[in-house]
Amino acid sequence: MTVSAMMLAACKKPYSPPAVTAPNNYLVVEGIIAAGQDSTVITLTRSVNIGQKNTHHPEWGATVTVQSDQGVSYSLTQTDSGRYASAPLNLDNNRKYKLLIRTADGRTYESDFEPVMVTPPIDTLRYDVTADGLSFFTNAHDPANKTHFYRWDYTETYLFLTPLVSLYKYIPYPFYFANRVISRKPSELIHTCYVSLNSTTVILNSSAKLREDVINDNPITQISSSSEKIYYRYSIIVRQYALTQKAYEFWTLLKKNTEQLGTIFDAQPSGIVGNLHCASDPKEPVIGYISAGTISKKRIFIDRTELPAWPFDPPQCKPTGLGWKKKENVPAELADSVFIPLGPIMTGYDPIAKDSTYSVPVGYYDCVNCRYHLNGKTQKPDFWK
Repeated sequence: MTVSAMMLAACKKPYSPPAVTAPNNYLVVEGIIAAGQDSTVITLTRSVNIGQKNTHHPEWGATVTVQSDQGVSYSLTQTDSGRYASAPLNLDNNRKYKLLIRTADGRTYESDFEPVMVTPPIDTLRYDVTADGLSFFTNAHDPANKTHFYRWDYTETYLFLTPLVSLYKYIPYPFYFANRVISRKPSELIHTCYVSLNSTTVILNSSAKLREDVINDNPITQISSSSEKIYYRYSIIVRQYALTQKAYEFWTLLKKNTEQLGTIFDAQPSGIVGNLHCASDPKEPVIGYISAGTISKKRIFIDRTELPAWPFDPPQCKPTGLGWKKKENVPAELADSVFIPLGPIMTGYDPIAKDSTYSVPVGYYDCVNCRYHLNGKTQKPDFWK
């Protein structure tokens, strides 16, 4: 390296733009004030800086209330991970409602009063089979010609089976006088799970420029023919929301800022202004838009037998074996559940060492315990047929 090159290298300094280093701890509010028979669920989190490793910062210990324009209040209860929920509120569709939030540090936030939007039903939820997989669509209409602005989200749930099945579990000493492998109870089986995933994109459509309030074949999502979601059994529930024009404009801008950026020809980032405000500090930004309204839903199930014979390629896992001497000296991989037993412990004798031997067939935990796969749950959902 030349002297000049060395001097240039020595002058280099790491650069972190203000967007990365600036303090970023704004309240993010997600959810809808649900009228009708649906629960109201509001999620409170905090925004984080770009590049921060922990991207989920739930807001704990807040007081969350729904209030009508007549002063009637309904309290929400904290559940988990920044979620605040209530049973169905049975709201009056002729009134307006807002959300009030008081955080644990005493800061107060509120939304604007919003009218209750009565969402028309989803007429149909269907899917098309293509060479690449499945494409899902919805159809809806409002005979009263009053809705015009629509939003959708969805939750997918699918059956996931581990490549290896464990009917046994390891019980370490000192729970027993000696380490043991015993049969699992039916409630302890870990090879069948139900994985649920929420939508991550903003899905919108409008009939405002049409003569009739009709939405035809609105795209919802797609699934690749090789996706594990359709290995065995799959279900999707789609939720439809009627929006005010102001709410629709908020979601449209959010969609552009989060999904349609990438080249100089795309829409450029814009400031997103919702209907939430910090009452204790009007200069503090608050992220989100709280609407009020009923929710329309439709669910479908798809079995593998209903689909073409696409390639079926589950994870490749092979059982192996662990062996050791002296019952109390089990391998750490078994004690720490890195390997999970696939059968009972087998005993033997080593005539050369003149010592007892022990072995057990095992599988790697990721191949045996479905709960490690995308937070799978072994309990069958109530809606699962």
